[in-house]
Amino acid sequence: MTMKRIIPIVPLAILLVAACSTEAVYKTKDVNLNMEIRQVSAGFCEAYFRTDKDAYFYIAAEKVREGVDPFSIEKQFKTLSLDYAYKNYINWRYDHLLKGEPHIAEFSSHSLQYVEQDYFFNDLEPDTDYWVYGFVVDPKTNAPCGNLVLETIRTKATSEIEVHFEYRINGTWDYVYPLNSEGQLNFFLPWVGETADSLYLKDVLKVTTPGDYFIERLKTLQESGEANVFYGMYAHNNDGVGDGTSHTLFEDGHTYYTALASFDGPLIFRGPYKNYSIYKFKWTPGMDCTFGREDDTLGNW
Repeated sequence: MTMKRIIPIVPLAILLVAACSTEAVYKTKDVNLNMEIRQVSAGFCEAYFRTDKDAYFYIAAEKVREGVDPFSIEKQFKTLSLDYAYKNYINWRYDHLLKGEPHIAEFSSHSLQYVEQDYFFNDLEPDTDYWVYGFVVDPKTNAPCGNLVLETIRTKATSEIEVHFEYRINGTWDYVYPLNSEGQLNFFLPWVGETADSLYLKDVLKVTTPGDYFIERLKTLQESGEANVFYGMYAHNNDGVGDGTSHTLFEDGHTYYTALASFDGPLIFRGPYKNYSIYKFKWTPGMDCTFGREDDTLGNW
């Protein structure tokens, strides 16, 4: 039983940019980086960044540190941020080299942005102050070379985004559709999901109810910062191989529970902003059925 993951749909131009190396055209002098905070919720913040010239830049969101003014220690603040990013990059590169992978992305491709980015900072804590910031970087020296652009935000105490999840089983494939109040796909709200065999829950974990298991599971993921976060519609083949992010194998006659939840602050079980559902189904080859709000088990067997 593993967590499923979706890669957000992004324009081809962005994908091409993400694959660029330091051979891409870029500037390091007289570059202005603009930032716009587009939305702030309980567990995430969306920010849009753009440079006025072709350039690489670093972006991040971190908790406000009491007594620290980033602008008064701007050089130190930017250097410390890049050192943190480079440390994470080295650990990431080491793990991939250890696995024998021959082609490893450079720091600029892995950790920096290029020209333009609409970015979602996830795993934020509710009702908490954060710095959201960015600055231009020289990809050859990995040194900051632009002014710090920073804004302080405060996340909301709870999510105020209405969402419900439509869930479809078609053969070994399952499909998730996070829908807004108008029944349209919500492409920007982060969400998480997991499917578990009832035999695993009852005989191995011996849980009281599926809801007890999934609530604790999702809380653990939120606290760990290691959740696989999805956006928009997602499809997965539960044939034991899948897409490399989940190895769930649907077996004939087995009963399964699938939990789906907004990854946006505390779980909300009732009311207009309910963001959590658990669906139950007995799988058979060739089945084709869709679940909606009226099919929510509310965590019961």
